[in-house]
Amino acid sequence: MALNRNTLTLKALDKQVAFALFLFLLSLTLPFLQSRENRIAEEFTVRLFSLGIGPILLLLIPPLMVLVSACITERMHASLIATVATAMGVFSPLLVLTIVGNALVADLGAFARYSPASGMYVYLAAVSILYLMKPKLQTSDKIALFLVVLLVIGMGFIGLFDRFGILLEAKNLGPRLGREILAHIRITGISLLISMVIGIPIAFLAFSNRTVRNIVFPILNVLQTIPGIALFGLLIAPLAALSRAFPILREWGIQGIGNTPAIIALSMYALYPIIRYTFTSLDGIDEQVIQAAKGMGMNSSQLWKIVRLPLATVGILHGVRVALVQTIGNATLAKLIGGDGLGVLVFEGLGQASVDMVLLGMLLIIILTVVCDQLFQILINFFSPTFLKREEH
Repeated sequence: MALNRNTLTLKALDKQVAFALFLFLLSLTLPFLQSRENRIAEEFTVRLFSLGIGPILLLLIPPLMVLVSACITERMHASLIATVATAMGVFSPLLVLTIVGNALVADLGAFARYSPASGMYVYLAAVSILYLMKPKLQTSDKIALFLVVLLVIGMGFIGLFDRFGILLEAKNLGPRLGREILAHIRITGISLLISMVIGIPIAFLAFSNRTVRNIVFPILNVLQTIPGIALFGLLIAPLAALSRAFPILREWGIQGIGNTPAIIALSMYALYPIIRYTFTSLDGIDEQVIQAAKGMGMNSSQLWKIVRLPLATVGILHGVRVALVQTIGNATLAKLIGGDGLGVLVFEGLGQASVDMVLLGMLLIIILTVVCDQLFQILINFFSPTFLKREEH
């Protein structure tokens, strides 16, 4: 079975779906959730088979529906069943987690909490594979996911998530959580803006001048081989020396530790995709288009304004999009040199042996990445030529 234009084909199970079904079955053999008496206490893991037939059947429904959809010859019905299966694949493990988790921690004290274990992560990975196989979500998929979100919100209102470890960590952090999210966005935004201001002009120069091209790309290739944490560390000494030599820099926030070296390092890493995509977009324009424009009497300035830039815009935006996603992830390391952002939650959680805090930080980073990526995709679609949009459909 393969997903073709958001539907499950009815011929045979392909490797991706077979792997997803394997993950579904594997998740049932692993610890599905864990409970603690407090945030740093030793966890007690629980396997699904020890919880009775009800939770097992609830989690078996989505993979069984996927199998049923493969046996139906009518495409519309198969697609509908597949849509319901993937939506239930998101909702079922959350329902099992909350109902069973609350029952487990009921007698463990006021600070007890429950969290997902490896089995649930594997289960959700299987569901993710089914979604990622779809080139584009259908309206039915979006409606089903929206209903799942409403159900999850309703579960929260009735208190099913009151002992959920990740949410307890978020409550404990209070206003600080919002500050760290904003700091992460600020560090990412400044880094990306700097890399765009530097990288796009360099890409234009590299396209126009072979000598610049031969210098820039080898340097970028070497820069990409330097581990992120090493580059962060290399900037501490020179920036500290500059701040001592020029005290005004310290007043501006430029010093050996903090957000400044993090922003510089992130900007350097983001240069590669921006320069590479921009150069490729310019270099990939069909020469016949350029010759036709020249034949119409366009001068060099008109050629750039009317032909090259409009055709290269989408490719340039794709480069910025890749740099944005990369920078959001790399900004997590800012904490290691005294910076702010969601990396603070990750590394403080590691230092305090609080798995829930680590998961909270990582979950927020993933959500931020997905949201920014989708917003940028909307921007790219807006600037995409009409004929390219028709080809995609």
